[in-house]
Amino acid sequence: MAKKESIKRRSPLSISAMRPIHPLLAGLPKENLSFDRSNTSNINEIIVRDSDGKILSKEEVAEMLEGSARSLNRKWIQDNSRATGLFVYDIAIDLRRLFSISLDLFEPEVTPELITELKENGWKECKNDFGDCLTAPKEIREKVIPNLASSLINWRITSNQSRTFSLMETLAVVISNNANKLPAAIRTKLSDETGEQKAKLIVEKVDDADLFITLPAAGYFITESESADALENAENKLKELLTSFDYENQLK
Repeated sequence: MAKKESIKRRSPLSISAMRPIHPLLAGLPKENLSFDRSNTSNINEIIVRDSDGKILSKEEVAEMLEGSARSLNRKWIQDNSRATGLFVYDIAIDLRRLFSISLDLFEPEVTPELITELKENGWKECKNDFGDCLTAPKEIREKVIPNLASSLINWRITSNQSRTFSLMETLAVVISNNANKLPAAIRTKLSDETGEQKAKLIVEKVDDADLFITLPAAGYFITESESADALENAENKLKELLTSFDYENQLK
C-alpha cells in the first residue's frame, strides 16, 4: 500500500504569546475564589444519594455536611492565579503567502485535484519568492481582507465566568513593514532616581510606523494623541496595507 502524501501549508500569520511589557509592570497575584451558586439553588435542584442510590432528605444532607467545609452551592478555589498589568503581543503577516498557495511538488500544500478546482474558480498561476504558486482572485481578497483586519485588531480573550471578566482594553496599536519599529514605538525605560528601580512605559511615534492610541491609554502613560476612533483607524490602515500589496506580480 502506497504511503499517503502529506499535505501541509505554513500559516501566513505568526502570532506571538501575550507577554508582560516589562516584569515590573505586570504581576501574577494569587487570590481565593468561589463559584457561588446560592441564588440558583431553587432552580437547579440538588439531588444527593447514599451508597445504595437512595435519595437523601434535606435533613439527612444537612447532617452529612455538618462540621465540614463543604458546600453544595459554593465551590471554593484557593490560591488562584490572576495575571495583571500591561501586556503586549506581536503579529507578523507574510503577504507573500497570504493569498498564494505554493505549487512546489516536493512540499505540496494542496492536492492535484484541488489545484484544478482552484484554477476553475479563478485562481491565477503566478510566481513569488518561493517559486510557482496559485494566487486568489481579487474578489476573494476583497472579501477576506476586511474580516482579517477586523479580527486582528478587535480580538479578545473571553470567559463565561463573571469572576474572570475583564474588558482587556487595547491601549495602543503599532503597524509597520519594519519589525524593528514595533518595539521602538512601545517600550519601557528603567529608572532608579528614588533608589528603587522602576520601569516607565513609553509609547511614541517613530519613523516608518503608524501609531494609534486609544482613550483608556491616557490613564497609563502621558499622551496627547489619544483618540476615540484609534482602533477604527488602525483597522483601516491595516486594510489599506493588505489591499495595496501586488499579490499577482510579487517579483516585479
